[in-house]
Amino acid sequence: MRGNELSKARRERVIGAYLSGIRQNVISAQLNIPTSTIYDTIKRYKETGFATPKKCSRHPKELS
Repeated sequence: MRGNELSKARRERVIGAYLSGIRQNVISAQLNIPTSTIYDTIKRYKETGFATPKKCSRHPKELS
């Protein structure tokens, strides 16, 4: 289960601050977002070039 996701505007602020050279723990303090969320957002941006999370499938996995 996923936690609360960042809005598009907040993700853009995180990436913008990161690209400006601000350290991740400072971004976390300034935006009042957990450090782990900042790290995950930046990691996703580095790997994919996008800050948006993957879409969840509409159907839950079937139990066998």
